[in-house]
Amino acid sequence: MGADLRRRPGAGRDATRGTSTASSRAPRGVAASRVKARPSGSRADRILGRRTGRPLGRRPFTTRASGAREEGVHGIQEAASADVSVIYKRFIKLASPYWTKEKNEDARQAQIMLAGVFALTLGCTGVSVLFNFLGRDFYNALAEKNVDGFWHQMQVYLATIPCVIPVFVFRDFFSSKLQLQWRKWMTQNLTREYFDGRRYYQLQGEGVVDNPDQRLSADVNAFTDTALGFSLTILNCVVDLVSFSNILYSIYPPLFGVLIVYAIGGTVISLQIGKPLVEINFKQEKTEADFRYSLIRIRDNAESIAFFRGERKEVEMLDSRLQVALDNALRGILKSRDLSFFQSFYKYIIQLLPAAVIAPLFFRGEIEFGVINQSASAFSHILTDVSLVVFQFESLAGFSATIDRLGQFVEALEAKDEELVEAARANVGGGAEAKMKAEAEAPVAKKGSIRYETGEVSAEGDILSVEDLSLRTPDGESKLTEHLNLSVQRGDSLLVIGRSGVGKTSVLRAIAGLWNVGEGTVRNFHSKAPSPVNGNGSSANPESNGGEDYDIFFLPQRPYMVLGTLRDQLLYPFDSLEATPSRHSDDFLSEVLNHVLLGDLLERCEAETGSCGLDANMDWSSCLSLGEQQRLAFARLLVNRPNLAILDESTSALDVQSEERMYSLLGTFGISYLSVGHRPTLLKYHKKVLQLKREAGEYSAALMEASEMDMETYLLSS
Repeated sequence: MGADLRRRPGAGRDATRGTSTASSRAPRGVAASRVKARPSGSRADRILGRRTGRPLGRRPFTTRASGAREEGVHGIQEAASADVSVIYKRFIKLASPYWTKEKNEDARQAQIMLAGVFALTLGCTGVSVLFNFLGRDFYNALAEKNVDGFWHQMQVYLATIPCVIPVFVFRDFFSSKLQLQWRKWMTQNLTREYFDGRRYYQLQGEGVVDNPDQRLSADVNAFTDTALGFSLTILNCVVDLVSFSNILYSIYPPLFGVLIVYAIGGTVISLQIGKPLVEINFKQEKTEADFRYSLIRIRDNAESIAFFRGERKEVEMLDSRLQVALDNALRGILKSRDLSFFQSFYKYIIQLLPAAVIAPLFFRGEIEFGVINQSASAFSHILTDVSLVVFQFESLAGFSATIDRLGQFVEALEAKDEELVEAARANVGGGAEAKMKAEAEAPVAKKGSIRYETGEVSAEGDILSVEDLSLRTPDGESKLTEHLNLSVQRGDSLLVIGRSGVGKTSVLRAIAGLWNVGEGTVRNFHSKAPSPVNGNGSSANPESNGGEDYDIFFLPQRPYMVLGTLRDQLLYPFDSLEATPSRHSDDFLSEVLNHVLLGDLLERCEAETGSCGLDANMDWSSCLSLGEQQRLAFARLLVNRPNLAILDESTSALDVQSEERMYSLLGTFGISYLSVGHRPTLLKYHKKVLQLKREAGEYSAALMEASEMDMETYLLSS
């Protein structure tokens, strides 16, 4: 689609004719995240200056991006920006941390490697200048029919090529290695910010940023690859401009003036024609990611779709999302077509322009024939240097879309909770008018006003205390609960019931710290769980839990199956290195599996590696039924053995006998529990019942002994 920074106009004339090697400025490879990357040329092709057909960075319309809204609330921009200053600020914000000691302890090593790559890049430019003069002498000998001079220049040429190959090879090698290190650091840094303070959960709920997984993988890879390549290209351009300007100016000063006027005019016209490509590339990112996400959802929900016989509907939805991506891609192709018309005209005129200007000097005998070739080569070098926008506009448009998406992601990670809520509210309905109305009329949600306190277990044995808890919906407009008070002590078992939508799950989220839109106080009384220790008594990972409270354990209705072995499932959120040998031995883990009626899992083996039992690594969410997953979640609970377990419909897929066994195990292991559920069988496993009601807009809560509630009242309440 776009011209390549590796090549210059007229690069079809290879090094044997005196043009510089186009690969002397090659920024490296296309981002690995491409859905369909164009193949690169061989090393020999790049050394000899042949066209490899590779653009600076990601090729447009082959992956992902977002709608065309302009500026989000509180600086969280939700669409592509055509403002160069915004793109530049975001680029600096994304790129600078890796190279500063304050952010990266290995910054010094990265700086040294970058300096080495820059030095090799300068060496590549020196090789280009060398071949420029060799080409002049070669064609002078040819024009003069100097046989001895011709073969002498041929020998010099052939002897020089092997000497300069290492410069290009090591430049590419070290720049690629540096890009991998930068990508690793940037991905790990953003991932830690993504998980810090459960930001990943907030972003998922608010819906401010689409496809964060793609931004952490494909976008980071594309950013580091293209940013480093672009930096090397800029350096090459500056050095080339200085080196070849002297050559061209010394040959014929008016030719230099013609070049500057031609380049400026071409840049202005390219900007006008190709400006919409920035927004088109940005949107393509999102539409491709949405289509890919639809395919992933089908894979994850294959059984449900098969039960519903929903194949026809799924195909229709896939076709719809694919069509959106293709329609946007077609817009890009049409705009690229218009830009290509101008680029092609621009490039072909270059082949004639220097000869047309300097030919009269040759006809008058004022210059030799080799000088014409030398001037054409220098003209091509310099024009490519000052025409980056013309030749690489599509690549730069794709790079700006990547900067926008990563910049928006970082801004969302750094935004305050109130800003995320307002940004999400502005997204609803879309359009500037809806956004202005939301900002003007919607009340600001008072997030963070719920107080979370911790303390040691009291003499009375308190584990959890909720005082005057009032919850609201994320937009702050509707009440979910009002002035709720409850407490849980050691040995307690509390069942929370109420009709659907009354706010039961919201209360559990508030206890977990996942829902803090409202007011009230939540106190956890616990003995702080120490970091798991190794056999020698030292901490396996002192920073692993970060002071987190693991005395309260949550079991959702749909258990989370981690990617890993059966042992990893049981030890989560710890891993095998953090396990305490005395408490997490293989015998103990096997015993727990037998307790929850999953002893047969120890006989399963992984097909590829043959690993069996606790070491078997499978896709557990696919190979286990929902009931088996719920029992495995109970096994995880027993292995972690917290003071309090909070169960949200955690036995909904179990039969009555299995459900009874799971609850009896909680008593055997001395774990207090708070349950939310609707099944009548749950009542007999609990000592107390908290009944939540909402009638005519009024909220109420009643706490009673389980023995005081008859079955008919329970069924009507749940």
